[in-house]
Parts: sequence; structure tokens; C-alpha cells
Amino acid sequence: MSRYSTAVVASILLMSASACVGAPTGGEGAVSRPAMAAYFDCVRDGGVAISAHRAVSAPDQPENSIAAIEATGRAIPGAILELDAVLTKDGHLVLMHDETMERTTTGRGRVADLTLAQVKAARLKASNGALTEAAPPTLAEALDAAGRVGAIASLDLKPAEGATTVDLAKAIIAEVRRSGAQNRVILITYNDADARAVAALAPEMMISAGLDGVEDLDGLNPAQILAWTGTREERPGLWSALRQAGVEVQFGTLGAEGRRRDDRYAADGDVSEYRDLFRQGVTVIATDTPLAVQSVLGAEVAKAAACRRPR
Repeated sequence: MSRYSTAVVASILLMSASACVGAPTGGEGAVSRPAMAAYFDCVRDGGVAISAHRAVSAPDQPENSIAAIEATGRAIPGAILELDAVLTKDGHLVLMHDETMERTTTGRGRVADLTLAQVKAARLKASNGALTEAAPPTLAEALDAAGRVGAIASLDLKPAEGATTVDLAKAIIAEVRRSGAQNRVILITYNDADARAVAALAPEMMISAGLDGVEDLDGLNPAQILAWTGTREERPGLWSALRQAGVEVQFGTLGAEGRRRDDRYAADGDVSEYRDLFRQGVTVIATDTPLAVQSVLGAEVAKAAACRRPR
């Protein structure tokens, strides 16, 4: 996908904003500002948000499940729940991280080759391997569950082989709008071209975009952006520059078991390193152990939860 020019993307954003029912505008010629942008501005001012990877907060929860969504959302005020949605053969969106069913369910085969009924016939396995009676949820069911517990759904746009991010984004955006969840959703992209394209498709929603510098904001609406800055190294200089540009910083402590920062932090029984990330300017900590982050930054999580959220 080619990189969009600043002028072209700005024009697309303006046209999309004016066409979107309920998308706020700042007057003639103004770029739209998602309703949830003010919430994240407030969180950035002394608070922190926890993003639970695949919504899991305990090993007895299946990833991408209603049980995980409800348990984590109740345990952590204002939690962000990272979820993975994929399309079935008959065009329904279901939650599943892998392209295939085997690792996390009793089913077999590629989700893209199965009907919704076939996916629903499978049963989810918990993170600890235990079999449950729950079926993989649809995206609509997941959005409804997240809304019930006051959580934000962060939807990972990783298309199946042969598809494009934009194709998947169009389907997800349509489902989010049908569910009335525009003001409690983040759309996750992985490169600047996809971020620009998805931002143009959904100017009323927040976008997570991988950024290596402030210059990567070129052609994007900073109010709409949460900056993903990876998992590998702390970059306080970049974090400071992004915050000065009015963009919230995300950093991940998640990853492969035994190598992720979550495990390295916990190895000595002291996970105070999460506080160091907050002090260096991180607003959203994406983690496989969200309750450990909350144990260190509970006051900051509570401050974020006190910020006014659009409904």
C-alpha cells in the first residue's frame, strides 16, 4: 500500500468526518476530533490506562472470551481490552487470535474456511489449558460485554492471509457502528499507511498507530492517535516528544512467556518497574499481567477512571 500525502489524507479525513453521523467537528475546515480524545487527554495528565492482552487477567480465562472481558473489565476500572477479530467464511466477525482454531479451541481448521455455526460449535480452552463450555464470541457479543463492564475494546486489525488490513477494517468499523460502540473502541494498525487509511475510514474512532518519531504523525490527526512504541526498549526521549505533540504513549510489557518484561519484572518479586514506565511518560501499559500493573499503579488507574468518558 502506498504512503498517502499529507494533503490527500487531510482531505479524506475532512470528507469522512462530514459524512459521518455524530462525528464532532470544530467548524468549517476543521479536522474532526473523536469523542474519546478528551478522555485520553485527561488520562495523560497524571493517570495511566492498562491494556490487557487478549483481555486476559487470570489463567483460568480463555483469551478473547466473554469470561475474560467481564472479569478483567470488572477488576480494572476503565480497562482497555485488546481483542482480535477475524472473518468467517460466511462473513461474520468472531474473536480469534490465530488464523486456525486448534490452539485455543476444540475446533479445527482456518477460521476463514469455516462458517459461523462451525466456529460456534467449538469450545474455548482457558489460558491454563482447561476446557470450558464457552464458544468463541462474535465481535458484536464482545462489544456488548465490554460495554456492560465499562471497558474500552482495542481491536487488532490483523487480517487473514490473502486479505488486507483495510478490508478487515471496513468490516469491523461497520460492526462497531451497528453496535453503537464508536466511543469505546480503539482500532489497532501496524504501519503509517494503514493508520492513515483506517483513520480516514473512521474519523470518529481512536487509532493505535506504530510511531518511531513525531514526524510519523504527518498526515494524521494527533487527537485521534494513540502511539504504539513497541516492547523492546524504553524511549523516554520519544515519549516526551509525543506527549508534547498531544499524543498518548503506549508501551508493551507483553510477549513470549519467560522473555517478556512482565516476567522479567516479576522475577525478583518486585514489579515496581511499571511505575518507572509511568514516570517516563507512558500513558497506556499493554500487558499480559494487568493485575500486577494495577497493584503498582492503582492510584493512577483510579485517576484515569475518574476521567469523563463519552457514552
